[in-house]
Amino acid sequence: MSEVEIHKTADMRKLKKPLFVIGFPGTGLVGSVAASQIVESLGMSFGGYMSSSNFAPLAAIHNYKPMPAARIHYSEKHNLIVMISEMTIPVGSSLDVADRIYEFAKSVEASSIVSLGGISLKEEKGEVYAVSSDQKTIKDILAKKIAKPIKEGATTGVTGILLTKGTLESFPVTTILAESSEEYLDPKAASKVIVTLSKLTGIQINTGSLEKEATELSKSIKEAVIKAKLSKRKGPSAEEGGSMFG
Repeated sequence: MSEVEIHKTADMRKLKKPLFVIGFPGTGLVGSVAASQIVESLGMSFGGYMSSSNFAPLAAIHNYKPMPAARIHYSEKHNLIVMISEMTIPVGSSLDVADRIYEFAKSVEASSIVSLGGISLKEEKGEVYAVSSDQKTIKDILAKKIAKPIKEGATTGVTGILLTKGTLESFPVTTILAESSEEYLDPKAASKVIVTLSKLTGIQINTGSLEKEATELSKSIKEAVIKAKLSKRKGPSAEEGGSMFG
């Protein structure tokens, strides 16, 4: 029996072939940040959670309220389900998690699964990439020029397993990946995957708060770099134990 379980806490039967979006931690925490922004922007309702004895004992606190770290939100208005995780999925649980997500998608008759995340290619061009088990989706992405399909490569974890399942069972599974920093949370990359998702699906999602965070973060990083350079030029100060007179 699987250690991973998905528990529904709401009736989602009014959803008709909903889009199922997932956002898990990864490079730049892009997936989690993007999924959280979608939930907040669209005012989505809490609909369930995922549990496992292998998961970290963690509760996420939002608006003063403790919530499961891996949870489901839904919107009848937008015919959308979002699964968000604010904890890293243990490698040993990846297969079980992917299986349960796939089964859940089938149980709600989802039209497709779209995974959001970050990718570090060290090219610093701010590109957005896509991989899909569905050739129609790839053609749509190319026609709209909203992302660069990846021709050769590999993807791991839950998303990699879902993409393979999608190919083997002819079910649409797509991942949207924005170039992201490995060193810090990247709200700009999160904003880019949301914008790409909006162009692909037609669901309008506000990314204003992420753009603001990205601007503030960029400013603080530049200030830190400038301070570090000035510190190197000046050398150690008297307070740091150095000599001002050499």
